[in-house]
Amino acid sequence: MDSVQNQSTSITKISAKKTTSQSIANQAKELIIKRDDVSGVRGVNTDQELLVAIMVPQIDRLQLKTIEKNVKKALKKEFPEYKIQVSTDQKIFLELDILEKNLENGKTGEKGLKKEIGNIKSLMKEEA
Repeated sequence: MDSVQNQSTSITKISAKKTTSQSIANQAKELIIKRDDVSGVRGVNTDQELLVAIMVPQIDRLQLKTIEKNVKKALKKEFPEYKIQVSTDQKIFLELDILEKNLENGKTGEKGLKKEIGNIKSLMKEEA
């Protein structure tokens, strides 16, 4: 597991050798973390979906919806074939962090990934 440090920001690259390749999520995280208004990013993907949670610095908290919309727009442009969901909710960020670690450690396979993504999507609907 490689952690990429950029100033005070971090992302975790998930190994692509696991059950479901996370290369799309890794590419998305690399794209997002370059933004000044994002301090952390977590994300996972299936063959059709991409779920991303972003951490926004305290100073930019008033712009949450705008930042979320801009990140989603950039991801849709980069990955038009994926159904994309973006969240700024800290709970979603933590859930995706756990799922990333489970994928990396081989604790979550294809079936578990889809189930967890379903659970996280339900949480995202509650937040909206």
